Amino acid sequence: MKIVYVRSYFSSFLTLYDYLEDAFRRAGHEVFPFDFRSYGIPYRIRKYNKFLDNVGIYKINREFSRLVENVKPDMLFMLHGFTIHENVLKDLKERFKFTSVNWLCDYPKEYELACRYAPLFDHFFVSGTDAFKRLRLAGHKNVNLLMFACEPGYHKPVELSPEEREKYASDICFIGSMYPGRLRMLEKISDFDISIWGPRWNDIPHDSPLRPLVRGGSLDMEEWVKAYAATKIVLNNISSFAPYVDNMVNTRTFEILACRKFQLVDTRDDVLMHFTSGSELVCYSSIEELRHLFVYYLDHTDEAMNIADKGYRKALQFHTYDHRVKEVMDVVKG
Repeated sequence: MKIVYVRSYFSSFLTLYDYLEDAFRRAGHEVFPFDFRSYGIPYRIRKYNKFLDNVGIYKINREFSRLVENVKPDMLFMLHGFTIHENVLKDLKERFKFTSVNWLCDYPKEYELACRYAPLFDHFFVSGTDAFKRLRLAGHKNVNLLMFACEPGYHKPVELSPEEREKYASDICFIGSMYPGRLRMLEKISDFDISIWGPRWNDIPHDSPLRPLVRGGSLDMEEWVKAYAATKIVLNNISSFAPYVDNMVNTRTFEILACRKFQLVDTRDDVLMHFTSGSELVCYSSIEELRHLFVYYLDHTDEAMNIADKGYRKALQFHTYDHRVKEVMDVVKG
């Protein structure tokens, strides 16, 4: 199948956009990627000038149309891509009769856009049950659930050199962006041996008790896999980082499991829909419970490793991007 794959190359690090593209190719499909942020005129300039913004959006719609006209795809698969005009999508679909699919990973802050764009596609995927229910209740019967996943070629257990183990070692590891909710939450557990990595942590107040725990900024994928390998407990915090996050499972949940690491994650219905707390990972519902779990599992490392091993096996059995591509194709083929 020929697929025009609308994505963004917004990051210098590998992301789910890359993992999914590779998985489509492994499944035997011919993939033609199109970057919906490749305006020629950077957004940091366009956002201050309506004329330049219109020129940039015109350019991307023109280039996108040319690609579709040249490829004549069997399927259009979009990851967001809402800068492509609705009338352009309608016109191209009418002319080339391809199957149209969109995966909205960033719900629900883009809910209004989702409602506007969902009818334009044969199939519209979202990453969480809250988004799924809300859009279905709004009348969008073409909406389906597609969870995040792991990429075992990258997310995997690794052997560390003595120097690497010394560099990354800690009892507890947290990797993720700094948000006010996360800052407040982590300050309440700052008396534990925690290593913190991620964007904006170097900008926290100088008197924060987290200051000595911040090891650095953003890590590329090869580095954070090593950081996970060198720790005893990986802390995953979904709910404290932004007010718009719904019930969905984040990418880290699957990636940590694929690294065969013991994971503590805040309780979410979607996590419990796919994993059993106490068997494949462990969920916490309060700071008090989290502190208790730290103490317990740092003292029961064999039990933690057994849970990590079960989570690892389940992630590889059911939750890779190869599985997600198959799920998409099963829906498309009906």
